[in-house]
Amino acid sequence: MRRSRFSGLCSLLLAACLTHTGCFSVDEPSTYYGKVVTPRSQEFRWSNGGLPQTFDPAFAAAPPDTDAVRALFEGLTDYDPKTLAPVPAVATRWESSNDGRVWTFYLRDNARWSNGEKVTAEDFVRSWERTLNIGPLAPHTELLANIEGATPSISTPHDFGARAINEHVLQVTLQQADNSFPALVAHPVFRPVKVADAASTSRIESHELVSNGAFLLTAAENDRVRLERARTYWDDASVALDKVTFVNTANAEDALTAYEAGEVDAVTNAPFEPLALKLLAPYKDFRRSTFGALTYYGFNTEREPFDDVRVREALALAIDRERISRDDLGGATEPAGKFLPEAMSGEKPVVAQAEIIEHDANKARELLAEAGYPNGEGFPVIRLLVNRNEQQRIVAQSIAAMWRATLNIETEVVIRSWDEYEAAILAGDYDVVRRGMVMQTTSELVNLKMLFDRDTRVLTIEPESNEQPAPSPEEKRILETESQALKDLKAVPIYFASSYSLVKPYVSGFDSNVLDAPSLKQTRLDTNWKHP
Repeated sequence: MRRSRFSGLCSLLLAACLTHTGCFSVDEPSTYYGKVVTPRSQEFRWSNGGLPQTFDPAFAAAPPDTDAVRALFEGLTDYDPKTLAPVPAVATRWESSNDGRVWTFYLRDNARWSNGEKVTAEDFVRSWERTLNIGPLAPHTELLANIEGATPSISTPHDFGARAINEHVLQVTLQQADNSFPALVAHPVFRPVKVADAASTSRIESHELVSNGAFLLTAAENDRVRLERARTYWDDASVALDKVTFVNTANAEDALTAYEAGEVDAVTNAPFEPLALKLLAPYKDFRRSTFGALTYYGFNTEREPFDDVRVREALALAIDRERISRDDLGGATEPAGKFLPEAMSGEKPVVAQAEIIEHDANKARELLAEAGYPNGEGFPVIRLLVNRNEQQRIVAQSIAAMWRATLNIETEVVIRSWDEYEAAILAGDYDVVRRGMVMQTTSELVNLKMLFDRDTRVLTIEPESNEQPAPSPEEKRILETESQALKDLKAVPIYFASSYSLVKPYVSGFDSNVLDAPSLKQTRLDTNWKHP
């Protein structure tokens, strides 16, 4: 069935290429894909991989849920959709203590809920406590973990590091300094909800919604979800769109058909096949950008010889990431020479070129020889653990071939179902393991903790233990900077995912970024647009 849909999609694209000038032209620029009908009103129709299933910030895990939450609710800060720098939202300004652990946010006095009530500092404290009380059922609770006193269930609220100084001043004390904290609180999980009690942990349903963002939820139906401009929003004058409609499309082919017919203004989060991507690439309204989803290989540093950084570096340098992305993955990914995408440099200094991992076969051989394994002699067979997935199998076998060709090292690729894969990680039954993470923020500290903390816990905690030992000074150093992580190489980055979209030429402000978080507040439709 999937192959049949894919064949239909490619046939549709091929037919379009033959009827649209410039699809395969080298000398002439490409045209736009499908019909371009200039809109008469500010209604944005969006195919976003399905319909939002929840509008509760605590329960929103990924698009389209997070996109709806960003439109309906506003946090202390928001992201500039182009640069991802934090910009004022409910908070007009913020400041930190000299040590970067205490942050104070000053809230605007004209921020309102959709019922007309004021948005206060206490609303944020109560909402964050509620998320922590929800615990593991809230998919991004871990993003609050650096706040002092944050636990899966807050039994002593007075110990919680977030407190309302007054209606318009919120003070947050962190366990560890984070200069990117204003960017972190732009994430949907930090956006406030209107609840009377932090113990109210049930999911907020659509008919109960009281929001404070640029849009209101007006309809949640089987085939579409509709938002309308919120007149109670403090910055309503800067919002151009009057309506936003999330259109339900069952698959990539349906999304493309609707876009080609001019029935939607943008398509995102559609799982296009590689051939479809090649056929779409020449069109002017097709976009590709790096997405902050990293595939990386973690080392079991409790085992010899992987406790030797020279061995880990040799294995890292022997991997040709460019070839993996180009040949094994059809050019659909971006090779990763470091752990964080370049667009996530944010407020930290850009990583120096010398700190980027590049393919270097000669250096890899030298390092392996220095570690006592010249030409791979005496090196044990590597047990490389991956989850059962065709793409991951191809990548693993390709990397195994590179290690054999460059270092004369043999690898056993161990493929397990998801449950068996997770159990093997908990037991430490691997030498090297394939891991993946979708980054939720531009905060360097938070991203590195999410990348490395779980591997550290796996290797140092007995499965039956519920207590987590305090990280050692070395582990703390790893988690603080990407530069240190690249030196220690407890893991090696392989590639970043790519995100793809189709956006009609009369749409502006709908910007792609590494967090895959466009801003509906910035989006507008040019009702006077004309084809060049």
